[in-house]
Amino acid sequence: MNKVFVDSGGWIACINRKDKHHQKAVNYLKDLRKDRVPLVTSNYIKAETITWVKYNINHQTALKVIKLWEKVERINELTTYWVSKEMDREAREIFKEYSDHILSYTDCTSFAICKKNGIKKVFGFDSDFNTLGYLLAPHQVREKNYKYKILEP
Repeated sequence: MNKVFVDSGGWIACINRKDKHHQKAVNYLKDLRKDRVPLVTSNYIKAETITWVKYNINHQTALKVIKLWEKVERINELTTYWVSKEMDREAREIFKEYSDHILSYTDCTSFAICKKNGIKKVFGFDSDFNTLGYLLAPHQVREKNYKYKILEP
């Protein structure tokens, strides 16, 4: 079964009720879980997400998110990939190669992880993933048939 990489934008949209993508993100995550699609993320994405939640919502919510991740990892519904030295080297190469794009270093580590693990779909809203050819879900501007319309092509 195809894994889906969850980017910080996907997590934040699910957590933040004020996010313009909140309800569609929550529905999409529910569908992924119902369909038992393997979800993956990275330690960098978790750090980015928790930092955002702490500063934009509150510390208590950040702690709840950490506990939820721990729970879903225990029941094997989420796998966290750690950015290794090898992934860091690959991220640096991506960062150098795409210097004409505005890519964060964290995005480059996510690209490296997806590449190494054969992941083609990303749950998030960062169009930078399209730069390297990843399908952006719940809505991918290049897909002809999509279930969730969030961003207009």
